[in-house]
Amino acid sequence: DLVVVTTDEGGRDTYRLEKFERSNPGNCTNQRVIVDEGTRVEVGSVLADGPATASGEVALGKNLLVAYMSWEGLNYEDAIILSRRVVEDDVLTSIHIEEYEVDARETKLGEEEITRDIPNVSEESLADLDERGIIRIGAEVQAGDVLVGKVTPKGETELTSEERLLRAIFVEKAREVRDT
Repeated sequence: DLVVVTTDEGGRDTYRLEKFERSNPGNCTNQRVIVDEGTRVEVGSVLADGPATASGEVALGKNLLVAYMSWEGLNYEDAIILSRRVVEDDVLTSIHIEEYEVDARETKLGEEEITRDIPNVSEESLADLDERGIIRIGAEVQAGDVLVGKVTPKGETELTSEERLLRAIFVEKAREVRDT
């Protein structure tokens, strides 16, 4: 997103807003335009809100009323009681952007491959992977979700006659790989 301000002299000042960018500690930085198109602005006017502002005012933190006490057998170090609304309305939720890199390397047994076809992994676990085996943009992920499908060739083993027949019929599908 851009904010373009036309000056009294006819010039144009352009400001690029950060939209869901990753900050150094991995938090999500998002800026929102708070002026309407056609609004006259003066020097020093606030054009956009950022992660620490609301309507042009500094907005750091949330004021909450919490109970800090033992609860159902837990001691004081283990229990903070919040209202159900705080949880249901995602009052304290934040978005974090993490960057992960996966390399497909050449091994002694052949090349590793980025693929959606991973042995012994359920279709449900692969539901958010695209046809290349990479998590789709916009997918909501949880701990333990597959982000990139990668397989590595396994060493050749002695094949039974049935396995040799399957390999002859389904050349690529029958190869031996392991989930990495």
